[in-house]
Amino acid sequence: MNAYEYFTTQKEWERYLKDLLSHNDKAVLKAVEVIYDRQTDEEKYSGETKEENGIGFSKIDARELGDIAKKIKNGKPITRGEFAKARNKIKKYWKQLMLISKQCLEERHVREQERLNAEKDKAERELQEQIKKEQEVFLENAEKIRRCIEDGVSCDYGICDECPACHGFQLRIQI
Repeated sequence: MNAYEYFTTQKEWERYLKDLLSHNDKAVLKAVEVIYDRQTDEEKYSGETKEENGIGFSKIDARELGDIAKKIKNGKPITRGEFAKARNKIKKYWKQLMLISKQCLEERHVREQERLNAEKDKAERELQEQIKKEQEVFLENAEKIRRCIEDGVSCDYGICDECPACHGFQLRIQI
């Protein structure tokens, strides 16, 4: 488990995300890309924010960060200046990053629970199959013993002299 999975306040998230973005270059690039992905198609195309909905880049940052995000997504290098701007500006989007992170955590927990449930179901099916096989073997052996006792048909084990179930029957036959 990661530390952020235990965060309970927005202040904890804010501190964590701003610190991460200050020190981790990959996190900056990923954050720019993730926020860009939340822009509408029209906003991505025009490079301008059309809706003030708190999702994606603000009007001030839309063109500049959008261009940087496009370079990142296309695998093109960005300049040091672009990277510095991205690092500086992306920190103000910590709240969106927090919500995205929480959503990803929730999805991960759901997938993990589904995986655990699938494993549990598989184990239960395997156990039921094992129990069924053991019951079949038991019933088969019980039928052999019943035939030995009631019908005098010797079982496959070849121990009639030692078998407590049929010992009395065998004695009666010998008399």
